[in-house]
Amino acid sequence: MNIDISEVRNKRFIHISHLVIYLFMIGYGVMSIFQYRLENLPINISVITSFLFFFLVELFTRKKGVDRLAGSRFDIPYYFIRLLSDVILYFISPDKIYGLVFLILMIIFCVEVIFYMAYDETEKRVLSYVIFAAGYSLVSIVLIITKIYADPKGTPGYLCELAAVVSVTFAVILIGEIMAGIWDAFVRHLLAQNRALEGLNQANDALKQHQDQISKINETLGVQKIELQTANKKINRAHDEMSVQNEISSAIVATSQKEELLKQVTKILQVRLDLDLVMVILEEDNSLLVPGEDPKGRYVALSSGLGTDFEENIRESIRRTDLNELLSMSKTYIQNTATDSIKFFKYLSAEQELSSMICLPLIHQDSRIGTILIGKKKENAFVDGRAFYENIAGQISIGISNAKLYEKMNDMAIRDGLTRIFNRRHLSELLNEYLGEAVKRKAPVSLALFDIDKFKMVNDTYGHQCGDAVIRYVATLLNRGAIRNGGIAGRYGGEEFVVAFMNKSLQETYEIVKDIHSAIKSEPVVYEDKEVLVRASVGVASFPETCSNPGELLNRADWAMYHSKKNGRDQITIDSDQIKGEM
Repeated sequence: MNIDISEVRNKRFIHISHLVIYLFMIGYGVMSIFQYRLENLPINISVITSFLFFFLVELFTRKKGVDRLAGSRFDIPYYFIRLLSDVILYFISPDKIYGLVFLILMIIFCVEVIFYMAYDETEKRVLSYVIFAAGYSLVSIVLIITKIYADPKGTPGYLCELAAVVSVTFAVILIGEIMAGIWDAFVRHLLAQNRALEGLNQANDALKQHQDQISKINETLGVQKIELQTANKKINRAHDEMSVQNEISSAIVATSQKEELLKQVTKILQVRLDLDLVMVILEEDNSLLVPGEDPKGRYVALSSGLGTDFEENIRESIRRTDLNELLSMSKTYIQNTATDSIKFFKYLSAEQELSSMICLPLIHQDSRIGTILIGKKKENAFVDGRAFYENIAGQISIGISNAKLYEKMNDMAIRDGLTRIFNRRHLSELLNEYLGEAVKRKAPVSLALFDIDKFKMVNDTYGHQCGDAVIRYVATLLNRGAIRNGGIAGRYGGEEFVVAFMNKSLQETYEIVKDIHSAIKSEPVVYEDKEVLVRASVGVASFPETCSNPGELLNRADWAMYHSKKNGRDQITIDSDQIKGEM
């Protein structure tokens, strides 16, 4: 490491020391003028002028703590001029005090010049010492010899001067070497500090690099952790979604009734996925509507974790709001904030409002069969779940279609193809269940057997299609009366029909049958602009009031109906032991 000597010369104390010396010499010269008047005036003026010049040079070349003279091309010449001026003033000094002052300054200036020029090289210092010693000794010896020739008697004094020359030379060399030694020790110490500092900096750099590497590793690990957490969440979500889909598939396989299926599916989704609302709305489907039944309207299956008040408000919104626009969407609609354009349920309070909603159409074979609505109070709940919920909607659509297919097949198995009321086989099964329950609970069972009067004549007169219309007309009235009063109705065969009621007495059944009988003949059947009056004969029997043996109940009603036929038709006959005896 190289030490720039100008950095030392820029030290403030050196600059101030120079200025103090110059001011001292200027002051000394001024006092000498006042003390000696005209005596030694040229020398005093020379002293004042020289040191004033040196003072001004160093005063104005230093600005903002920097010696601009140091290192410039005027640097060395300036110090040589200063030294040479001092040497000249020394040799022409008028008295010993002046000489001593200039001698001290000469030693200082000489050491300073040598130090600045050769502080770090021994050869240069030695050469400087030789030049100084030679020059100074030569001039001094010449002056001494001159004085000896001028005054031979003063030889001993001149020898003292010669000894002084040697002493001064030795002092310059000694002080120079002492300063060089001090400087060398300072440099070594500084170099050692710098090497230690460099080592420390290297260690710090290595530590910083190591810390940077650790930071990068930590960043990489952090990114990998986030990626791993994200992947883990995706895996867990995929597992949960697959598990939910498997549960729904199991429910579809195990449940054939669409109402029960939808209850299970909405509950599975709501509980397993921690949703606030899961609701399935089935479109109105009257394809299996039986005669006498009112249209069923839309079916709603709902599961919620927000309480009964919330569910009631949801159902109120469905009952009292036109949802045709919402339920006619052909594509998935997702809403992730409460401020989005569609307000799904108008009767929800502000606290019950669902911020996130997803509406999915249930479509099977290009036909819309319903809509599934899923909601959560949390915002942005369905940002990434579109594909999963569309798969769920597809599953539910298949499950509903399968359930409808099962219902249709079951309907074909239990209902009469012409009238859509129960056929004889299923009617017999239901009657057996009624009678078995009646015997077990000791409850009454009553039934009536209807037979259309002169039905053959209707077929022969108006044709079989008209006869079919008459049969459908009577079946509709019977089924309506049975449904409204909690009973069943079925086609027993040909033009014969049965209505049966559980837990109804003979009198209650008779009143219902009388209303049905009156309705049958209240208006004609219109077929191809022809009006056909319809009449029916009816027999009524009741267990245990008219028949103690439940196995004979249908026969007893049949006998009572034949009694009506024999006694003029278009009438109702109640079973009795007398009629049984006649049969």
